[in-house]
Amino acid sequence: MENLSFHVKEFQSLHRFGDELEIAIKEIDSTAADFEVIRDAGDCIGRHWYGLRCRVNGKKTGVSLYLHVGLIYFPSTRHGLMVELDEQNNGAVYSAVLENIKERDAFEINRAEKEYFKLFMPDAVFDEMSAQSGEGQVAMLKSFVQNAAEAMIEAASLEGFTISLRQMANALHMVNAFDKVLQEVDGAVSSVLVNYDDKDNFGQYASGFRYYLSDKENNVSLYAYFGAIYSYKKQPAGIFAEVDWFSNQREFDRVFDHIEKCDSYDLSIKEPKFVKLFMTEKLTEQFNHSDYDGQIEILKAFLKDCNDNMIKAWRKGEK
Repeated sequence: MENLSFHVKEFQSLHRFGDELEIAIKEIDSTAADFEVIRDAGDCIGRHWYGLRCRVNGKKTGVSLYLHVGLIYFPSTRHGLMVELDEQNNGAVYSAVLENIKERDAFEINRAEKEYFKLFMPDAVFDEMSAQSGEGQVAMLKSFVQNAAEAMIEAASLEGFTISLRQMANALHMVNAFDKVLQEVDGAVSSVLVNYDDKDNFGQYASGFRYYLSDKENNVSLYAYFGAIYSYKKQPAGIFAEVDWFSNQREFDRVFDHIEKCDSYDLSIKEPKFVKLFMTEKLTEQFNHSDYDGQIEILKAFLKDCNDNMIKAWRKGEK
């Protein structure tokens, strides 16, 4: 273990670096992306890293990245100034960025860690930046972050699509299965009436049906959705049931505030005006390995649990 040294000015430089980095990112004027600094996220600064989080949204593609920008100095990894894309927070685009990223003089690509993809400022440029004045440092930080983020946005947008006749047929069969299940599901405390005429049944990244979800006594009618959501721009995705505030303004808070977890679904309330109940990964895997009749039964059991728990949540709100 090396001897320690404590010099206040050296540690103060970390604070100055963070301030200049924030200024640099806020000054970026990009035709490809918008940049949002998130300096108070819990993982901006840690034992072996110092920086900030940055949300980058592609202007033309809508692709969104959640980046970690800053210094890293863990003994077993490369040290320096990096723009990092982690798989956990960027699952929808992570593999596309790794596969399609194109080299630029402004950064060096680092793939040393499986779940963390980093673009580093070249060491020589880093040393040059450290010798500059504050204004010069801001300009160099700005150029580095902009180049790295724009390269990632470009890479995420190059993934393209793979469509087959089998996939198209399966999409139809899935929707038909959702329809069949809505007609046959029998909840312990809930009833269903499908609205086939709603224009929101089929969208750019969701397929399914809007339906009126009532209790057996018809004390309440929630306007719900059952189907699949599959956007590549945001997570989570999967088979799900949902109620939203826009269609249930009087009743929504009672469901949102009291909905409980269940073994059949993963509860997602990340978006404040939506309650989304996703089929669990384990149940989805079981669904994919079952025959058709078994799949229908799995869908019915899943939707029954979703419907009953949304009604139960509404009832708890009454108290």
